Amino acid sequence: MRSGTGIGRRYQQVAPLSFAPMRTVRRAARLVAMAVALGWLGYTLASWFLAWNPADAGAYYGAAQRLLAGAPLYPALNPEAHEVYRYAPWFAVLWIPFTLIPESVVAHAWSLLMLAAGAYAAWPVLRRGTPAAITLGALLGAFLAETAMFGNAHPLVVALLVRTIRHPTAPIWVGVATSLKLVPILFVIPWAGRGEWWKVAVAVGSAGLLFAPILLFDLSHYATSPGTGLLSLYAVSPDLWLAVAVVNAAIAVILAVRRSPWAWVAVAVLMFLGPPRVTTSYLSFILVAVVVMLHERRNAPNAPVSDAG
Repeated sequence: MRSGTGIGRRYQQVAPLSFAPMRTVRRAARLVAMAVALGWLGYTLASWFLAWNPADAGAYYGAAQRLLAGAPLYPALNPEAHEVYRYAPWFAVLWIPFTLIPESVVAHAWSLLMLAAGAYAAWPVLRRGTPAAITLGALLGAFLAETAMFGNAHPLVVALLVRTIRHPTAPIWVGVATSLKLVPILFVIPWAGRGEWWKVAVAVGSAGLLFAPILLFDLSHYATSPGTGLLSLYAVSPDLWLAVAVVNAAIAVILAVRRSPWAWVAVAVLMFLGPPRVTTSYLSFILVAVVVMLHERRNAPNAPVSDAG
């Protein structure tokens, strides 16, 4: 018994030391991942001085000009062109006052505003301060900074959802975001899985009301072609894209029905893998999912006082 006890004590003393190299490797991996993400963010921000081209803002400015001139809001254009306007009409109306200012001034100011929106969207994750949070926030923040460089409204959509997704008015804002980027409507999947049908109805209804005026315009040349598909799997193989999208959607639905908080992440990933035309900025919807998950964990029964980790 004394011998066995001695062996147990030696094991208790030696065993933790035997895993020290593994802990060192794990810490090193975290630091490397964090350094890479921060480095990419720094590189993207530095690129502004060389590649700043808010051409996407020109699409919104041009749409407002066409409304004023009585020209078609959705003219025939190459789907790859920056000038293509795919959004609901209300956003073009919002830009009408800006047409009193030179386009170059408006476009560059808007681009800087989108950069600020991207920082705002990434901050709730970055401020947690853990290696995982900094890595994720920096990487997704870099994607938002890159799209802000071109003046795209995407950072504004993500920031809007990050700010509102935890509030009672979230379904309305999901509808607003949907009228600009379509894919945010997928955030109704977790609500549907939990039986929160009023949220689904409000989100769908809000999006429908904002989109409804589009029927007053000539849609014969509305850009529905995904073009090259950019970074979508559609550009590699439409069959592969469809298979992956269906599997991803099935996983999201299953997790939603099981009321798993991971349904939010699955839906956010579906926003990147599902559309036939995407850029890396679509991955930034993961920020919205993380904000929801952190909120639910803090408010769960028997939740720890602090969620830092």
